[in-house]
Amino acid sequence: MISKLWRTAILILAVATMAAGCSSRNLQFHDPDKVYSKFRNEFGTCNATGVNFTASLYYTAQKQGHRTIMNLWGDLGSPLRLDVRAGIGTYLAHILEDKNGLTAFYPDQNTAYSHSSPERAVRMLGLPFPFSLKDLAGLIAGCYPDFIPSSFDTVTLDKNRKGLLYLYDKGPVSSITLTEQGIPTEITGRGELPWIMKMESYELNDSGKNLPDKITVYTENGNKAVLRIKSRSFTNRKWTEKSLEMAIPDGTETIKLDQNSNNNISSKNN
Repeated sequence: MISKLWRTAILILAVATMAAGCSSRNLQFHDPDKVYSKFRNEFGTCNATGVNFTASLYYTAQKQGHRTIMNLWGDLGSPLRLDVRAGIGTYLAHILEDKNGLTAFYPDQNTAYSHSSPERAVRMLGLPFPFSLKDLAGLIAGCYPDFIPSSFDTVTLDKNRKGLLYLYDKGPVSSITLTEQGIPTEITGRGELPWIMKMESYELNDSGKNLPDKITVYTENGNKAVLRIKSRSFTNRKWTEKSLEMAIPDGTETIKLDQNSNNNISSKNN
């Protein structure tokens, strides 16, 4: 006669085997390559050249909350402009990203910071999103062919067993979670400041592309940014140079972050 202990062990083994088989069948049912191709076909192509977005941005930094309005406009390939203002209309920051890098002007400090690497600049300045304006614009536009690798290294079911989790061994992006329809719901990144981005409230735009109305980013240092898209407009024409100019008043202090080893500049801007 089989003892109670052995019966329990056999039952656990059987359940584990069934779960593994179910997981394998679910993975095959989803067809990871086909789902990834759907994602690349929709979000790896751009139907516009110029963009103009307005969004509300609530972010917490150093345990303090901030409510702002942001306007992001320009060409998807760069240059891009970003203005951030308080709810009462006071401008908090003017930012330009172009072939020379990123420049951020803070009117209340009468100071402009610049860095040849946009990604490095946003980290040093403590901006709410840990990637370049080009990548942010692409995520809002549903067009980011260079942000996510063209191929993945491994794939498994996500923690909720409803989508597919694709993993990358190298690069700034470590994973992306897709629905069966190839729509991204979560992206994670590695590097100096690891992050998790959740994308939700998708709606079809006039061209039939699924676009998220809410993007939330959590960084490892405890900060959080919630972006709610209020309006989007697209054009097939480039913006004029004049419309993307960022005027910096005479007498403004200019700090080149490439030459600055201070990694705590963000504390001045929060």
